[in-house]
Amino acid sequence: MSDALLTTIVSGVLAGMFQLLSKRMDLHKSSASAQDSPTPANPSASSTPSTPPASGNVNYSLVIKQIGILQFVLNIIGFFVGFLMASTGANQETLMASALLVGTIALIALFFWAAFAIEKSLLWKHLAVVALGVAITTLLVNSIILQMPISLASLAFALAQSFICMGIGGVIAQTMKR
Repeated sequence: MSDALLTTIVSGVLAGMFQLLSKRMDLHKSSASAQDSPTPANPSASSTPSTPPASGNVNYSLVIKQIGILQFVLNIIGFFVGFLMASTGANQETLMASALLVGTIALIALFFWAAFAIEKSLLWKHLAVVALGVAITTLLVNSIILQMPISLASLAFALAQSFICMGIGGVIAQTMKR
């Protein structure tokens, strides 16, 4: 089995696991809030698991869901970039540079998308947790699939790329929300 196909399969499994974990957290959260509070007079006014929490609280089930989606989309994009570069006969350096450029642009767009689901008061706190999760899952996927050892340099690069993309995508989303 090729590395690109294996990366895509593992990415799909990770995204599915993140989705299941997120749904489990939503169910636990909704059942706990139903037990703690009396039934509202208007059932349509009750809070659903997909609504953002009160100001100051990060919705970790949404964070996990977004990390899974971002990681899945980035791995699919990496697969296609690798496939296109291999079909043109490009060398390893060109492949890495292309994957880095396209992946960074995609990550900015994905953070922009993620920022629209969050209320303004929680935007940066939420995006920071998502960026940290994306950096960690990227390192784990790369170490498992590409057999790349996790080093301090790779950790620093993954964190820098994730947080810079988070900043750009978040600022664009914040200015468009006004």
